[in-house]
Amino acid sequence: MKRITGLLLSICILALTGCGAGEQTGETTAAASAQTGVSDDKQKSLKGSEKAMRTIVDQAGNEVEIPVEINRVVISSLWPLPSVYVLYQGSGAKLVGMHPASKSAAENSLLMRIAPELKDVETGFIKGTDINLEELLKLEPDVVLCNSNNPAEYDLLRQAGIAAVGFSTSIADFNTVETVNELVKLLGEVFQEPDKAKGITQYGREVEKELQERLKNLEAKDKPRVLMLYKYNDGSIQTSGNKFFGQYWADATGAVSVSEGLEGSGVEINMEQIYEWNPDIIYITNFSPYQPVDFYENTIEGYDWSSVKAVSEHKVFKFPLGMYRWYPPSSDSSLCLKWMAQKNHPKLFADYDLPAVIKEFYTRFYGVELTDEEIEGMFNPPREAADGV
Repeated sequence: MKRITGLLLSICILALTGCGAGEQTGETTAAASAQTGVSDDKQKSLKGSEKAMRTIVDQAGNEVEIPVEINRVVISSLWPLPSVYVLYQGSGAKLVGMHPASKSAAENSLLMRIAPELKDVETGFIKGTDINLEELLKLEPDVVLCNSNNPAEYDLLRQAGIAAVGFSTSIADFNTVETVNELVKLLGEVFQEPDKAKGITQYGREVEKELQERLKNLEAKDKPRVLMLYKYNDGSIQTSGNKFFGQYWADATGAVSVSEGLEGSGVEINMEQIYEWNPDIIYITNFSPYQPVDFYENTIEGYDWSSVKAVSEHKVFKFPLGMYRWYPPSSDSSLCLKWMAQKNHPKLFADYDLPAVIKEFYTRFYGVELTDEEIEGMFNPPREAADGV
């Protein structure tokens, strides 16, 4: 038995995004460590030497050979992709491995309701940004859907003889709707069913167009100044830079991001900067365990939020959690546009009955009827949704 030795790869910390370590967009850290003890026979079986193969081009521009018949799928470090995968497939069919951060979101969201089989999907092959190659090979994947902005992960998988297809959440300049469209498009190429989820593409573009029409005459003075708390935990506060999803959400929903002058993706800031900005509205993502009540009651140890305008006026909102966390691209991205537009401009979008909109969306695209309690849970995600981040 020959062994793979020394396959320990490291990558630089986030360049484009940082939707969590090893997360969705951008060039995340991926110190992928390979365990020894993997036989040549095992690797050869994964190379598909006895399988019919075909070639596709992934979102990193790589020409990738994948099996014609795909029955076992692993999604590694692109955390939002399982929700889009379920949207595309209509279930969690064929999925045998996913990142623990994706699974924690699924367990605290509606994804498990749509695809209960996800409870049996393995997560032990990856921790943080480290891939345990031995555990991954035990899953016998026909294909691994990986992060195209993480070249070290891709190289590790390819060297092990695994068909790896790179997906990206920064492929559309952080426009979440178009990003989801691109993810669905590539899934169609992988599984040879390009029109399977065509309706979601049209729906998202219709929502964008509707918002643009309503907001086109909005004056600058009427746009709220918003702060995106992307990651806030363990004494660190990160916001969205101007090349990240927070900038898109603000621009698309008639707001001004107070951090638009900061270059990059997840950017660390301090309270002095927040006091200077004094935002009208604060949005907290589900990559942080904090809730609006923590700000209103000023109970976050070491931080005094009481004088910030958004807090004193009770305009701190937690991103909803539907099929996945709503801040990065997800299968619910078009719903997030409507939700945030109404938060930013409650009078202009007073006609939006969001519970009814969400129920119709889920019936149309997932074939399920949500209860009022499930809608309420979507709007009030638990702290545990940040586990594994």
